[in-house]
Amino acid sequence: MSREWTGQWIWCADGRIAKTGEFSDVPVVPAAAHDRRVQFRRIFPLDLVPAAAPLRITADSRYTVWVNGHEAARGPGRGAAGRLLYDVVDVARWLVPGDNAICVLVRFYGEANAWWRPVTPTFSHGAGVLLAELELPSGVLGTDRSWRHQTSPAWTPQKPSGVGHAVPEVLDGALWDPAWLEPGFDDTGWVPARVLTTLHLGGTARSTPPADPYGPLLENPAPPGEPVERPVRWLRERRGPDPGGEHGPADLVAAVDAEAGPDSVPVELPFTTVLEPGVAVLLTAGWDQVVAGTLVFELDAPPGVLVDARPAEDLDERLRLRPFQHGYAARYRTRGKSDRFCSADPVGGRFALLVLRGEGEVTVRGLSVVERLRPRPPGPFFASDDPVLDAVYAAGLRTVDLTAQDAYIDCPTREQRAWTGDSVVHQSVDLLANPDWRLARWHPRLAASPRPDGMLPMAVAGDYEHRDGVYIPDWALHWVRSVHNLYRWTGDAGLVAELLPVAERVLRWFEPFSRGGLLTDVTGWVLLDWASVQGRGASSVLNGLWGRALLDFAEMAEWLGDAGRARWARGRHDELAAAFEQYWDEDRGGYRDWLTPAGVAPAMSEHATAAAAVGGLIPPSRRARALAFLLDRTALVRRAWSFGLMPLRAAMGPPAPDWDVEREVVAAQPFFRYVVHDAVALLGGADHIAALCRDWSELAGDGTWREVWSGGSYCHGWSSTPSRDLPLYVLGVSPAEPGFARARIAPRPGALARVAGAVPTPHGLVEVRLDRSELAVSSPVPFTVELDGWSRDCPAGRFSWSREQAS
Repeated sequence: MSREWTGQWIWCADGRIAKTGEFSDVPVVPAAAHDRRVQFRRIFPLDLVPAAAPLRITADSRYTVWVNGHEAARGPGRGAAGRLLYDVVDVARWLVPGDNAICVLVRFYGEANAWWRPVTPTFSHGAGVLLAELELPSGVLGTDRSWRHQTSPAWTPQKPSGVGHAVPEVLDGALWDPAWLEPGFDDTGWVPARVLTTLHLGGTARSTPPADPYGPLLENPAPPGEPVERPVRWLRERRGPDPGGEHGPADLVAAVDAEAGPDSVPVELPFTTVLEPGVAVLLTAGWDQVVAGTLVFELDAPPGVLVDARPAEDLDERLRLRPFQHGYAARYRTRGKSDRFCSADPVGGRFALLVLRGEGEVTVRGLSVVERLRPRPPGPFFASDDPVLDAVYAAGLRTVDLTAQDAYIDCPTREQRAWTGDSVVHQSVDLLANPDWRLARWHPRLAASPRPDGMLPMAVAGDYEHRDGVYIPDWALHWVRSVHNLYRWTGDAGLVAELLPVAERVLRWFEPFSRGGLLTDVTGWVLLDWASVQGRGASSVLNGLWGRALLDFAEMAEWLGDAGRARWARGRHDELAAAFEQYWDEDRGGYRDWLTPAGVAPAMSEHATAAAAVGGLIPPSRRARALAFLLDRTALVRRAWSFGLMPLRAAMGPPAPDWDVEREVVAAQPFFRYVVHDAVALLGGADHIAALCRDWSELAGDGTWREVWSGGSYCHGWSSTPSRDLPLYVLGVSPAEPGFARARIAPRPGALARVAGAVPTPHGLVEVRLDRSELAVSSPVPFTVELDGWSRDCPAGRFSWSREQAS
């Protein structure tokens, strides 16, 4: 469907874009237009159901579309400002001979949240819009004045709240008749949609795309997979007083939870109870794992019963809410028949709390979360004779799956933001363990949204980018590594060429901070890791990451034939390498963390030596000592300044160390371990990676990985490094040439007696099986195999070797 759009931009009759300024020349979306929902319908006849019926659809801010009562899609995915995404879905399976109904609910947020940022409005567009067209044998059925609409009175507008800036929902079921989704619904009171024509300086009054402020529309590069329902696994009931008053849903649930009796009773679905005035029934639901998607509950109840729902990541031993929960909550007032609630936005948690209030008999029939994650087709795997490592690999995949939605997000249970730096781990895991690379390719493009000075936002396509306040300089350097991953794994020269200028601007942003060859006093929030590592002054960790990015950039520029920019990057790297010598500690055999005006401070971490290694800053004569430093676990201490402190206090500067800086070494938190493992492998220690990955057995979680070694969210994609490293280093599969024109197979099993697995490439799966006696490889591309000190160059095909004969 690459043809031009014929569907027109439509919205409700009251666009609510105000004209302000001295000459009424500044369009503004007033608060009265925020968080409102508009319902659209179109009835059309069919003589015969076609084999295919592609629907193209988008909206500002979010839509849900139904065909004859069946939910067909939700979207659009988060996108960059001025680049609205649209979705394509085949709706033929829901069409019938005779009258058909296509119905769309559009929600306009108005205020920026974690996954949406407003555009700069024109006088016509920017306060909500719908665009759709359905391709039928008789022609294209597009949005126009023949679509009927009403502004829904069922929802009470809400504002974003909490650390994730989630938007609560308050829905009056009495004003929400699900029959509107059917062809026979009486929409007599509805009115024709308003067609929007572009109205701005230079506007052409056209009513079809492209149009400002949405730009040329882009088909969603990473559509979600099929929905998967996750029913609740257990329920417990408590009762307490109805607090009454004007509580919002989140506060109401918290108040009932705090005052309800301490003893809970196990119950099952369907759950029936009789509500009494002044008494609140609290249901605590559990999944025994993190789930992420739309929260759905169904019930039979008399009209007017209130249901307040709140997902929860963590409960105490008495099943009560702990502090620091997701800000999302919902309130639903029953209509008395066909009562079903489905949250508009995805939420995440291990638990959910439902509070029932009112009078009469109520039966809760269902409670579930419906996940809509990016696809993970079957094929890749990792298996060994160590069940701990196999479980570690599987947990990382589940963690990344839950944080791979319309972008790579930090966690589904708190923020759901598309962080620029975190995503390098998610992407790497997908490249090594998922044949579907669409999100791995898309997220770096989504994050390529530089500020005017070239620095990238710390999180994109949401409130943080919109406010343009705090930024994390080192996150942009991790983003450069994600572009380098695309270069190596996909070999897509066009994609790399698109992103390389953004990478150059990132690198040049750092240049003015170079003093004597070292980046010094870099502004912004130099985070580095949640571990207690210094980012102030001249940080060796930040300089090492800059060195890696310079080398990555130079390699990609040379590949694209841009020798001049490659020379510039290598020249800066040479200056850095000469100055970096100051950090070397000859006595301890590693690199110190930071340089102050008084000299090099004594503090040392895994981070500094690892960053030096990946940054190409360790002379050959020191490589063995640096490797020994990174493998020495005896002096490691785990410290995380930013946990136990208020975030602002942590960002402003750490307190004094509470460990022996002369003897002890700060260990990397799970995120930065991807750099540590890369360093170990580069220094010749890949045989140790399997043992290092066993550290994850200490990382508590219910089948997903927590944010840090102790504390943080229960599902953080950045903690999933072993699911990359087990196939990359232990199984040993990587591209020897960009795009896997040639593969490298270099298993490093360490103490493992048996490893096997399959790794995706653009040409198919590379399969490797290794035990004490034999190595077997099946590859769709030519490859070089390296094991036990020998190597072979092989064409594509299946091969096996006796390890005894080969050596």
